Amino acid sequence: MITALLIWIFKKYGKPLLNKHHIRFAFAPVKRLSITIIFLALGTQAFAQEQILNYNVMHGDKTVGHMKLQKTVEGDDTFLKVASDVKIRFVFSIQVNIREDAHYRNGMLISSHVSRIVNGKQKASKITKACNGCYQVTDDGKIKSIEQKQINNNLTLMYLQEPVGLSQVYSDNFQQFVRVRPVDSHTYRIDLPDGNYNFYTYTNGICSKVDIHHSLYNIQIQLA
Repeated sequence: MITALLIWIFKKYGKPLLNKHHIRFAFAPVKRLSITIIFLALGTQAFAQEQILNYNVMHGDKTVGHMKLQKTVEGDDTFLKVASDVKIRFVFSIQVNIREDAHYRNGMLISSHVSRIVNGKQKASKITKACNGCYQVTDDGKIKSIEQKQINNNLTLMYLQEPVGLSQVYSDNFQQFVRVRPVDSHTYRIDLPDGNYNFYTYTNGICSKVDIHHSLYNIQIQLA
């Protein structure tokens, strides 16, 4: 789709401009290759912007895992991908692999997916999808609808922008809105439905630290 559009733009505007300035290619293969290279480069700049954040997962003073967040913008579409891998030992070793995806269009959440694997076994697979003025949510195969016309912020997006002025944000894992409460300068508390809570701290608009307070453990996610 993008390649076809670029070729059309070149034929309509680029080629006449080259002819006007008497610019010619000596060989057709070179011409085609040059055009391809030029428009691949232009296409990457014009249609896709990428941002990557890397985090270390800390338990006490030990690094127990890593998390990578990738944001890609293509026109009106924004794609978020999170991959976190944590291995921690209490009485026995626990390895948790979480994958999260979210797709926004013009600032509205179109779909999201959360997958959680613990010690090699699938423990959660949750999908949220916009559908005819509401959202359809799937929790491990069970489908229901939530009466929400539009979702503009979820917990994944909170890593990329400080929730100034927000009172709630959507949790793709719990598939409901959770409360956002400022507790200090650039620090916000999120209370979760299971009784646990997190603190998000921001530096220059980007989340630089998350303090996770669970009933069984405390973990800190730090910007690398």
